[in-house]
Amino acid sequence: MVASTLISGYAPSSSAKLYYEVRGEGAALVFIHAGVADHRMWEPQVEAFASRHKVVCHDLRGFGKSAMVKEPFSLREDLLAVMRHLGIAKATLIGCSMGGGAAIDFALEHPEMVGALVPVGAGISGWSDWSEESGRLMNEMTAAARNGEVDAAFEISAKYWIDGPSRDASCVDPIYRTHARRMHRDNFSLELFQHTEVPLSPPAINRLREIRCPTLAVIGDHDAEDLRKVANHLANQIPGAKLHTIANAAHLPSLEHPVEFNRLLNDFLESV
Repeated sequence: MVASTLISGYAPSSSAKLYYEVRGEGAALVFIHAGVADHRMWEPQVEAFASRHKVVCHDLRGFGKSAMVKEPFSLREDLLAVMRHLGIAKATLIGCSMGGGAAIDFALEHPEMVGALVPVGAGISGWSDWSEESGRLMNEMTAAARNGEVDAAFEISAKYWIDGPSRDASCVDPIYRTHARRMHRDNFSLELFQHTEVPLSPPAINRLREIRCPTLAVIGDHDAEDLRKVANHLANQIPGAKLHTIANAAHLPSLEHPVEFNRLLNDFLESV
């Protein structure tokens, strides 16, 4: 259990109000959730690190307790708004999936505010080398969404992100699977398909060598082939970056295998 007091509230970013939670004191760790979750995906990390760090989690627009506002936006600018609201001048950023992509973009725009970077199953802005499998599944999900078939769209998405494209559901821990699917369902909305953020220009794909902070890329061995390729690209392109693969994990390794992930993150933090 975390002995530190929970501080929660809303940080303004343009017209949006972004829900955040803070626990602990010390060097800041800012966790940015995946597009199939909300701030709750980081609960095992909050419990593990709030005794010696200032741990921050927030809900991205359209997720959890943060409503989507119809206006131009970018996740990196929302992250900046949260950090400024909380008076954080520098932090280690741990971002999963689109949260990882936002952390990478943020590190390029605000390098002075990033002490270290941990992209987990992350995307990269400007990446276009998607496989036929991913394209087919995304097309199927989009078609279902456009037809208003919410349950069908959700099942396609959950198979891809929670189970992993190549892993049978019977091989996934049922407690984790139930929890992850419930959180994904809570945040699954066809409205989200109608909102795209203002992209980083130029995108991160050809700028990774500009990142100079210590970086650890993390990937599950059952995550999508494309994202495993992205993780290798990050490790190869960011100077000094390291790559760690977590076995028997799909897109949310920090939630699926929290003990291993927390040990890995702790070792990384102690080395920087």
